[in-house]
Amino acid sequence: MMLTTPVLLLAFNRPTQTLQVLAEIRRQQPARIFVAADGPRPHVPGEAALCEETRAVILRAIDWPCELQTLFQAENLGCGKGVSTAITWFFVHVEAGIILEDDCIPDPSFFSFCTEMLHYYRDDETIMHINGSNFQGGRQRGNASYYFSRYSHVWGWASWRRAWQHYDFSLERYRDAATNELPPGLVHDLEAVRAHKTDTWDVQWFMCVWFNRKWAITPNTCLVRNIGYGKDATHTFYPPRWYRGIVYGAIAEIIHPEKREIAAEADAYAARTLFSPNPVYSRIKYFVKKNALLYRLLKRIAML
Repeated sequence: MMLTTPVLLLAFNRPTQTLQVLAEIRRQQPARIFVAADGPRPHVPGEAALCEETRAVILRAIDWPCELQTLFQAENLGCGKGVSTAITWFFVHVEAGIILEDDCIPDPSFFSFCTEMLHYYRDDETIMHINGSNFQGGRQRGNASYYFSRYSHVWGWASWRRAWQHYDFSLERYRDAATNELPPGLVHDLEAVRAHKTDTWDVQWFMCVWFNRKWAITPNTCLVRNIGYGKDATHTFYPPRWYRGIVYGAIAEIIHPEKREIAAEADAYAARTLFSPNPVYSRIKYFVKKNALLYRLLKRIAML
């Protein structure tokens, strides 16, 4: 049966990983698929060829009857502008949809889960984001298939045009928003974005949901596996400690929560494990990324 929910695939320079993600998309055969790919970095040898190969394998693999639209950048916009520009383009064309990056492999039930949530909450302004991932280490939160959270994760997700209209890449419109409730790791990420010390887009999206005091839906099992760690990664050479505790699964039947409330225990657990990093580790990581020699050495080690 053809998937009626539009899908956006975000690609760059990793043909092998991209094909793994596309294989799962192909099983669903979406009627509308959008593909966005950033351009090569001029200072990276061989990247132009990898970008071209990635685009070619995608176009060859999309062989089912569908409406295909592409946004292939000629020049590199970077992790921040490259992705956020593509998502904005996506929501110009669709009211709601599913978004997957080239290193996020979804379980088949991820698509049906997102489709159901997009329909069920389409007119609910409280909900801005649908997570495909779960980082609770196997802990069940409530008796339903999902719970409500203030934390928006992007290892496969879905949303609406009505929600993305709140996105602000610069976060300028949220400059005066209170940060006292944010966990330390997120305060650090926010400051890094505002100081232009990191090139990203997802911190801004997280903050847009947070500052608007909106909610995210989180499945009670992880429906997406991230394969992006390693030598080809831009930011993540090694998986964090909590990555090893992820419990993957599927959702065959969707049971809605009886109460509409934030799962406080779940968010407290996420704050402790995901968003409260060791300050010494954070300083070392920042120093390494600023030192070109150490940065290259770390990437070389990740290749072993």
